[in-house]
Amino acid sequence: MAPYLMLAVAVVCEVFGDSMMKLSHGFEKKAPLIGVAAGYLAAFYLIAQTLEQLPLGFTYAAWTGLGIALTAVVGALFWKEPFNAKKIVGIIAVIAGVVLLKLGV
Repeated sequence: MAPYLMLAVAVVCEVFGDSMMKLSHGFEKKAPLIGVAAGYLAAFYLIAQTLEQLPLGFTYAAWTGLGIALTAVVGALFWKEPFNAKKIVGIIAVIAGVVLLKLGV
């Protein structure tokens, strides 16, 4: 699998794990914990594979930054968490930071 595709899938897997954690209600509900474990295990496996081909700084920044941005969007869509101009600016700043890191490689 191409490294950028692995990175994108790793981001999605992490966000899935985060979402399952939200559904667990502080680990009170046990069934979502399977999703937490599966999401994080897949994400870490894919990141490890991605690091074979892409630099650590960019990979980690992209994984965490894009994961944060996508998690904010998922929170707004599925849990009706507030989404305002400050969050939009923050997401743009995160993405711009990842792009700048990539340009520096």
